[in-house]
Amino acid sequence: MKKYIILALTSLLALTSCESFLDRSPLSDLSPSSYFKDKAEMKNWNAGIYDAFQSALSKRQVLFGDVRSDNVTGTTYEDSKIYMNALMPNISDASWEPFYTCISRCNIGIQKYPTIPNILESEYAPYIAQCYAMRAYLYFWGTRTWGKMPIITEPWDGSLNSISIPRSSLEEVKELILSDIEKAIGYFNMIVNETSDKYYLSKDAMYALLTEVHMWYNEYQEALIASDHFINHKTLVLSNGEVEWKKIFTNPSDSKEVIFAMAWNYETDGALGGWPQLLGASNTNNGYRMSQPIFDEFIDRLRSGEGYDARFWNTIDTVKIYYKASRVPLTYASYTAGVESVNKCIKYSDIDLAREYDSANQVYKSYFAVKNTTDSEFALVMMRMANIMLLRAEALNKLNRGDEALSIVNDIRSRVGYLKDAKLEVSSVNNTNEVENLILQERQLELFGEGHRWFDLMRTGHLIEVMDPIYSARQEAANVTVTGFGHEGTKYWPIYYSEFESNKALIGDQNAPYTER
Repeated sequence: MKKYIILALTSLLALTSCESFLDRSPLSDLSPSSYFKDKAEMKNWNAGIYDAFQSALSKRQVLFGDVRSDNVTGTTYEDSKIYMNALMPNISDASWEPFYTCISRCNIGIQKYPTIPNILESEYAPYIAQCYAMRAYLYFWGTRTWGKMPIITEPWDGSLNSISIPRSSLEEVKELILSDIEKAIGYFNMIVNETSDKYYLSKDAMYALLTEVHMWYNEYQEALIASDHFINHKTLVLSNGEVEWKKIFTNPSDSKEVIFAMAWNYETDGALGGWPQLLGASNTNNGYRMSQPIFDEFIDRLRSGEGYDARFWNTIDTVKIYYKASRVPLTYASYTAGVESVNKCIKYSDIDLAREYDSANQVYKSYFAVKNTTDSEFALVMMRMANIMLLRAEALNKLNRGDEALSIVNDIRSRVGYLKDAKLEVSSVNNTNEVENLILQERQLELFGEGHRWFDLMRTGHLIEVMDPIYSARQEAANVTVTGFGHEGTKYWPIYYSEFESNKALIGDQNAPYTER
């Protein structure tokens, strides 16, 4: 683990406005010992936490949840080792240093905010709450990615060249996550008028995270209780209708469904090069395509007579496939043919909702201009209601309340036009496995391109079963040795080589079957 440079920022982080956060620019490398003289510097430091968060979870970290799963198909891209489940410890993407940079800033905030002269607890409560919240969020993401992680809760001043902190057990990391969530909620409860800004972690975000954590550890009753927050308080709702669904991604700050989004400004923060582009939103064909089972399910719904599923043409570019491609039938073959750069994910792009329906080919033709890289990489949704409600459905199903679970699936579907009753698609609402499979399929359709699928497969125990034949096919197509999924331990990422050089306590504790050098 390399030393962590603490970056202070010029712009003040105002909880009531995201503009100051988005417009910030670096000032200098400052030592925490000379900082925190007043409330303005506290706000500055909190901005630095979100800056580090962008580095930790932007770009490819989230996208890999799709690329590594059965959500996409592709050929030769720079992420091919991820796509093939052939990760190596020498790739920089395996480094958890960006995570600990952000965690370090949280630790410093937790220690220093209460020491600011003449500051009241009510004044620093919103900021220290976000420190605990962010630390919990990153440790949860990290433990799902690498498994065991070193627990560092003290400030890291960056003055040493190495540390000696071993990885803590999965149970210990879980306990820290839950403790931090509890502390964050406690501080959030002290705030009279909590911000509604979607670019900052909030009490709602903590209940969403709590739901996810309990589901990850198969604690279904606890997950249900955590998700009750959204049932009882009605602070957020599912987006109703196609226009509102699209707004989740094009204007998350104005969406009633978004819980938390990552702010990203192309001009000040640089090219993201992550989600939209690698899922095909650039003006080239260099991107992963939606896999055929997802595509075919959308097409079946489009032509089923049970309504339509507006998520389809708001997720991929159906115009480039059908309307401009010599009016060929809308099929998976036309999607993968590469005609006029058809493999576009437009989930994060604005579209013109005016439509024409072609009855002969049973397809809607939408008209829109796919935004360029600069425009399409602005805000990335990290938490939203549909994810939490579908997790709630899973929990209900595990608690033998399949009827209630499928009602949630119907709510998710019907809001975007598909009206088929989910209860008609299973032999019995008491068939837990059938209901779970249906919920997981709905999650694929709803959350495509948002990085959830890999973790869904891990969490539900379906990872190797689903991915082994897919990896075998990918490896065969690439003319490399066919190993399928390979060692079970590859469900986790390897620990990056350089981490063993900077943290000697890690030696001998690499994730199997990876090596340390």
